[in-house]
Amino acid sequence: MTTLAPSEELPAPNRLPVATSTARMIGRFWPAALVAIWLVLIIFPQVLARKSPYALNPLAALVPPSGQHWFGTDAAGRDVFARCVYGIRYSVGISVAIVLCAAVIGSVVGALAGLGNRILDNLVMRTTDVFLAFPYLILAIAIAAAEGPGLTTVLIALTAVWWPSYARVARGQILVLRELPFIEGARAVNTPRRWLFLRHMLPHLASQLYARIAMDIGYAILALTGLSFLGLGAQPPTPELGSLIADARNYTLQAWWYATLPGVFILASVLSAIVIGNRLERRTGSPR
Repeated sequence: MTTLAPSEELPAPNRLPVATSTARMIGRFWPAALVAIWLVLIIFPQVLARKSPYALNPLAALVPPSGQHWFGTDAAGRDVFARCVYGIRYSVGISVAIVLCAAVIGSVVGALAGLGNRILDNLVMRTTDVFLAFPYLILAIAIAAAEGPGLTTVLIALTAVWWPSYARVARGQILVLRELPFIEGARAVNTPRRWLFLRHMLPHLASQLYARIAMDIGYAILALTGLSFLGLGAQPPTPELGSLIADARNYTLQAWWYATLPGVFILASVLSAIVIGNRLERRTGSPR
């Protein structure tokens, strides 16, 4: 039996591999956790917000944050926390719908241009260039102002100005894919163009658009809340985050929580979309 000298010590266990594997596991799953959290807030906001976002209480108007009202109350005595949580359903939910609709429309239009003849390609791309020539937010404001305020109007306006960028990306990807051997083989056996796109090209195209869709959701949240702030989006008493800040602008010095806390929700949702987009971009290697 051997004994250690008093000056000798056993080597400390190496905890670096364990810490590294734990960090990798957290980095792999926490973007999915963010998606799950936002889905719960969009579909089941009552899980987190127990109070009604529409209940009026003029006697408790502009009450600061407390145990009863975590985010305080607004000028009508409604609970700001409940209105922020329910506002996620409108701000984030409609932004997701805007980007998905734009991605679908843009992908179909880009496929028509990439798989069609030269005349159709030029016609579609020149139409796309007309939309891209205008600043997207200015064009969306013009469309929303012409149609009248409302969330449906904003959804249509932002979708109308968002699809051209997806059409151009989809066309570029289609032009690359059509030169690959497996696509040329499918064309050689007279595969119809619609099946050529749906079965062979769409899976590759979708993998390139995942990161862009996630990033664009953050931009869509900013655009939607901005239009609501201008009075073109959600109308009272709908608890949308942009309209909450618009209602609070006259009480900024009197009730700091009224506008600040909805802004925190907007910041958190946009940052979440950026984080998820960056994660997907690293996994797929797709450009923004």
